[in-house]
Amino acid sequence: MHIVLCPDSFKGSLSSPAVAQAMADGILQEWPDSTLEIRPMADGGEGMAAIVNEALDGKWHQTRIHGPEGRPVLAEWGYEPQSRQAVIEVASACGLGLLNDTDPDIWRRDTRGVGELILAALDAGATRILIGLGGSGTNDAGAGMLAALGVVFKDVSGRPLPPNPSALGALHTVDFSRLDPRLSGTKLIVLADVDNPLTGAQGASTVFGPQKGLPSHQIDEMDARIRHIAHRIEDSRTTLPGSTDQPGTGAAGGLGFALIAVLGATRYFGSRYIADLIGLDDAIAHADLIITGEGRIDRQTSRGKVVSEVVRRAREQIKPVLAIAGSVHLSAERVHSMGLTAAWSLCTAQISLPEAIARSSELIAQRTKQAVDDWRTSHSAR
Repeated sequence: MHIVLCPDSFKGSLSSPAVAQAMADGILQEWPDSTLEIRPMADGGEGMAAIVNEALDGKWHQTRIHGPEGRPVLAEWGYEPQSRQAVIEVASACGLGLLNDTDPDIWRRDTRGVGELILAALDAGATRILIGLGGSGTNDAGAGMLAALGVVFKDVSGRPLPPNPSALGALHTVDFSRLDPRLSGTKLIVLADVDNPLTGAQGASTVFGPQKGLPSHQIDEMDARIRHIAHRIEDSRTTLPGSTDQPGTGAAGGLGFALIAVLGATRYFGSRYIADLIGLDDAIAHADLIITGEGRIDRQTSRGKVVSEVVRRAREQIKPVLAIAGSVHLSAERVHSMGLTAAWSLCTAQISLPEAIARSSELIAQRTKQAVDDWRTSHSAR
């Protein structure tokens, strides 16, 4: 039995390589003669940089930057000098994992650190920069990143404003005259797991704001603020490469807007880009069974997440796919309609989410063993 293990990370718990290893442990306990092919996946969030940097044979660098709340953070990023390619994770610069309970609310956070990592990559000689947009804890439409790259946000009197949603309520003009000129000769590539626009019912504030601590009664106000920032940017540039309603501009609290619509970055679904990079199709071709997974399987899973991309590719080769998740929020019928043979959850009536996180390696091994056993039983009965 040849099994391909290609999970995403379990956010707040295990990296994708660690998840794959736990899956392997569970399988080998019961079927030690199985051959396993481990191909960790990512969709633009945590773990993306490690996968890309390893595939590029790049080196790791560390740069001290501003975190989302302004506190200094030591962030890692990858660089391969021969191809002059750099890879950056937004999560390492302005991620939710960098915040604590005493930090400023979402209105006063910004993405300056992302811009500072881009500057570090440019200083190293990068002409191609891959930026993974998952896991952000900000909602500033990328104003902080633009400020770090030289853009100045001003009030009606011409005074500079801090690049966060709270201060930018007073935004009147945006000065691009000091934007780093090296960007014009740099290929920016955005890896995202969502296709949401910047504003509106499917926009950054409405869909993702609550996950980052935005109270429900402030969603409309934040959405209007982000729209205001975007319109002032549009008014200050004679031409822009894109617009606020482009797919992906709502990623990472609107950072997608600043990268795609303002700086002209090319957008890819992160899971699709990573799958191509690691040769997932070839691995699937030789597999009897594919096992993937992520922290949560729900209605968002089908919108470009790792599990849906693995299923899409496996379907083309008529290969069965099992999924292991921290929690599953779809009916068995919906799971099957996605193309999964089955989805197994770490959380049960007896195991809460905190306990599942604390015991994730152990439970992933158990669930994987159960899933494979169930699949083998039903498969042999046909």
